[in-house]
Amino acid sequence: MGDPVLVELDDDSAAPVPQDRTGPARRRWGLVLTVALVLALVVAQLVADVRERARLGALDDVPGVLDPLPVPPDVAWRLHDDATGTVQVVGSRLLEGRIAPDGAMSLAARDVTTGDVHWTTSLLDAPDAALPATVARYGLQCATGPGLPGRVACLVHDATAARTPAGGPAAAATASSAPATAARLEVVDVESGEVVAEYPAGADATGAGEAVAAAVGVTHDALVLAAPLDDGTSVRALDPTTGAQQWRVRADTGFGGGWLRWGAEARVLPVGDDAVGILGAGVVLLDTVDGSTVATAGSLATVTGTRQDGSALVVGSEGYTRLVGHDGDVRLEGTPVQVAVDDGSVPGLALTTSGGLRAWDAVTGEERWWADVPAQEALVVGTCVHVHDGFRVTTLDGRTGEVLWEATAPDLLGEDAVVTGLATDGSRLLVVASSVPASHARLVALDAAGGTEAWRTHLARLGDDSAVVAVDGVLLGFTGDDVVLLR
Repeated sequence: MGDPVLVELDDDSAAPVPQDRTGPARRRWGLVLTVALVLALVVAQLVADVRERARLGALDDVPGVLDPLPVPPDVAWRLHDDATGTVQVVGSRLLEGRIAPDGAMSLAARDVTTGDVHWTTSLLDAPDAALPATVARYGLQCATGPGLPGRVACLVHDATAARTPAGGPAAAATASSAPATAARLEVVDVESGEVVAEYPAGADATGAGEAVAAAVGVTHDALVLAAPLDDGTSVRALDPTTGAQQWRVRADTGFGGGWLRWGAEARVLPVGDDAVGILGAGVVLLDTVDGSTVATAGSLATVTGTRQDGSALVVGSEGYTRLVGHDGDVRLEGTPVQVAVDDGSVPGLALTTSGGLRAWDAVTGEERWWADVPAQEALVVGTCVHVHDGFRVTTLDGRTGEVLWEATAPDLLGEDAVVTGLATDGSRLLVVASSVPASHARLVALDAAGGTEAWRTHLARLGDDSAVVAVDGVLLGFTGDDVVLLR
């Protein structure tokens, strides 16, 4: 039997405990996950910012969208005092069509940002014999389009109309008015102001020749002139480079009389690349290739303009809307809602009003949605539809018709305010309003998606009897004696 072995049992509670070797690893993984989450959020925000910049950049080519307005605009510069007749923006130039009190017509180009005058070009001299105090010249019209890049075609004529107490032209069909005896088309280079071409537009000093043109439009490959006749409209298409006549037709626009009343009896509206609308007492759509009639809209029709994508004329007639284009005639229930801006974010959308706001497919004529919302004017931006009826502003999801937010004019700008228009810079919805007692212009900018206020201004510098209108993507302020650009 061997020697005994002594065994000691250690009950010391302070004995070392085996370490959990996974603790540091878990902490490292937690840190990695936190960093990854932060990076993911940063990347997501960067992607969202890039997409938003791309969306806003794409709006540069959308007609009617304003430059960004992060703060309230103020008077940047003033237009010509008493001779500005028309205003349009071509690139970085603001073109003023001027008709002086003595009847002389001219075109001036300003820098949109600074207001600096780059050039002024005479288009028509004042008559040798001074105009009577009771009449004024009117109707200077300058048009541009894809067939005339970097240039404008200005139609000038010698018609006169009765003068209003304020000095401007009134109705043409009065005893003191006189129709035009001659007209011509002058093509002006926008960069230099040079008149690069001049084409006859009807009659001459003896009154012989073509009927006198009352309207001009620039299509993809032609300058189209429309001259009112007693029983229709004479339409001619000229080559934009040479002035050679491409075709000439008589459009059956109904009885309108021979008076030259620009904007009342004759208008030319290009429709896409392959058609042109001729407006007189009635409406006719012509093919730009040969002038053949594509469609007619009747003598009781009212054309509110063309669709923003250029695919059709928008025609209101007896409680319904027609979209008249080269590829068809789509009839919709309700009267047209004027769409001032459409960025194409809701493709094929057409809007009418009939017991509420109705949305349609412009190609098939099928109804997409209906909302119990009154509307006079609309903007379609970023899949949202913004509308107003003079009292209330409402924003809807353009895809479903769901109301996203709404506000009344008194809520936005005071109890005496009425909404007169809407505009947008892509991010904000600009509500243009006026006070009832003094017609004092007011503006408020709202977040387009949520309706929260960004800024507001009462434009006190414009004074009473003032108004603000968005024209070709710029804000113009009008007073009784002045026109200003707001930035």
